[in-house]
This record gives sequence, C-alpha cells and structure tokens, in this order.
Amino acid sequence: MKKMFKIFILLFIFSSQIIFAEQNISDKAYEAYKKGEKLYQSKNYDEALKWLLTSYKLEEDANVANNIGLTYKASKDYIQAEKWYKKAIEMGNTSGGANLGILYEERLQDYPNAIKWYKKAIEMGNINGGLNLGLLYEEKLQDYPNAIKWYKKAIEMGNIGAYDNISLIYHDIKKDNLTASAYYLATIDKSYSKKDILDFLRDDWKIDEATIKKAYELQKTLVPNPYTGGID
Repeated sequence: MKKMFKIFILLFIFSSQIIFAEQNISDKAYEAYKKGEKLYQSKNYDEALKWLLTSYKLEEDANVANNIGLTYKASKDYIQAEKWYKKAIEMGNTSGGANLGILYEERLQDYPNAIKWYKKAIEMGNINGGLNLGLLYEEKLQDYPNAIKWYKKAIEMGNIGAYDNISLIYHDIKKDNLTASAYYLATIDKSYSKKDILDFLRDDWKIDEATIKKAYELQKTLVPNPYTGGID
C-alpha cells in the first residue's frame, strides 16, 4: 500500500450521456461534444477544441466549458485553460475549481492561487479539492498541520484516498502509530480488505496487537464512517 497520488479531475470522467440528458443538451451540441471527446482521447487537441467549442456555441454548458479548459491545458495553452475553468466555475461546475487549482500548482507554481481555488472547489462540494489541497500543503509546503486539516476535510466529504495520506503523515512524520493505524483500519471495506490492512499493520509497520485493538476503537470516533466489523 502506497501513498495515493494526486487526484486529477480527468476529462470525460463521468458519463457524458447522463450529464447531457439531465441538462437537455440539444442533439447537435451533443454530437459535436462526442466528436471532441473522441479527438481528445486520440490526443488531437486542436481538432478536439474545434468541436468542443462548437458544442459550447450551440448550447452553453458548464461541463463542456470545463472540458474545454482541460483540452487547452493539454495543448499547453494555460491562459485559455484558466479562462475556461473560471467560466465553468461561474456556471456551477464543481470540478473547475479543482482543475484550476491543479493548473496553478503544477504548471504555474502559484501556490497561493492554487490554495484559493482548491478551497473554492471544496466550498462548491468537490470531494477532490480537499485531497489536492492536503497534498499541496504536505508535499510542496511541508506544512503538516494544514495537510492533516484538509485531509480530514476530504475524509468528511467522502474522499477515500485521503485516509492513506493522513495515515502516512501520522506514521512517518508524527511517529504516532496509534492514530496512523486507526485511519488505516477505517479503510477496511472502503478501499482495502480486512486481511490487507491487518497484514500491512502487522508485517510492514510491525504494529503490536494491543495498539491495533486500541486503534480499532479509536477509529470509531475518528472518522465519520468507521469500520465496525471487528478485527478478530
């Protein structure tokens, strides 16, 4: 089990058909969108942009605006990517803030603006914003209290990857095996099996049985949806 990598909000991650059906996108706009999607997946970004922009002109849609931003980013036009992410955010797209945060962090190394837009994503209900913000504080700024704070927020919002990262901070940085074990035990039946977690704690981290039992009880009050299936 390794630290989770940064969560990127990928293009076309959700079923575009469901998104468009719910928002009553016209057939012509949807057809143009699908052509753009196919071209993006083949990394033909210039042609993909033509069709995505056509789709947006036919019918303005927040998800399409976000995908236009992602396509501009892929083609390394960061000014246009920023513009379209902001447009998507204004239209209510919750992924736009996280994507804009990633753009500022990874491509522009502008951490204050990255923090601002990750927080905006969190405010809009995006569950990946907290994980990305925690990673920024942990890896780029070595600010572990704030990293823990935002990983906890991500966990509260239902982000499973944050459990791994907060566990490793408690184990590697704070040398708190009890809390580290508690967060890992809380992942049972969420992202790992009971056997995987117990084998990892016992064999890799060399956690004694008394600490594991205490950690099992601790996680019941530590996380919003603890594991309650027992460890025997």
